Amino acid sequence: MELPLLIIEADNTDDLPLRFRMASTPHSGETAGMPDLAGYHELNISGSGQFSEKGLRRMRQLIGEGPAIIVDLRQECHGFVNGMAVCWFGTHNNANKGLSREQVEEQEAQRLRGLKEAAEVAFDYLEGKSAEVHLPGPISSPVTVQSEKELAKQEGFLYTRFFVTDHHRPGDDEVDRFITFVNSQTNEIWLHFHCRGGVGRTTTFMLMYDMMRNAKRVGLSDILERHRLSGGRDMYRMDPQRDGYKYAPAVERLAFLQQFYQYCADDQDGFETSWSEWLKRQNS
Repeated sequence: MELPLLIIEADNTDDLPLRFRMASTPHSGETAGMPDLAGYHELNISGSGQFSEKGLRRMRQLIGEGPAIIVDLRQECHGFVNGMAVCWFGTHNNANKGLSREQVEEQEAQRLRGLKEAAEVAFDYLEGKSAEVHLPGPISSPVTVQSEKELAKQEGFLYTRFFVTDHHRPGDDEVDRFITFVNSQTNEIWLHFHCRGGVGRTTTFMLMYDMMRNAKRVGLSDILERHRLSGGRDMYRMDPQRDGYKYAPAVERLAFLQQFYQYCADDQDGFETSWSEWLKRQNS
């Protein structure tokens, strides 16, 4: 199979994206057996898989009309064609692994520009990865091609991006960038986190945000569990036989989250001490 393949990830329908969830939504059947929910429902955050143009509009109806930022967690090249979400999918969705932020941005811009200039756009089909969109054939020019930043702006959202390889923990430089970003936001602004499927990367960053806000009063296991119950990934669920190539990165991701929780619990200066600096102190 020639890689990467240009595939459609989401048809341009009014459906919410996969695994859409909001921290403000009460857990069904909340009882005394639930994890500690202190501060959780007050978080102005949501998460999901990749949305389409109309899917983003549907999300806006639920999020509300206040200021909101799309937090894109995808390292892989992606964009929109006639409102459909598309991406260039490589082996294990790791086509851009090892590239810098600048290299990814340039490559993505070139590929989207190529779609705009093409006489027609044809899509590959990848079982289990492509959306079931039934097209009679290639889409003839003119087509509407947008980056996610452009679509977000069109729909009234602000936009930021953190470049994380699928199935992996974020790199330390992206963690530092995220902490700086969160520190620059008020609690009132809404953040919508998303990756391709709304599972690993989305849950990781929603957990990190929750930890920055609540680690001093809520235990790690409770924070992990309340996100699992909302539809996020169970970070403890790992099996080398079942998970294959995903297993080792999942172990590293859990270890990272455990350490990041300690960083947040230890914070004494409003996160002025960066993650990287804190790590150096721990290792000295």
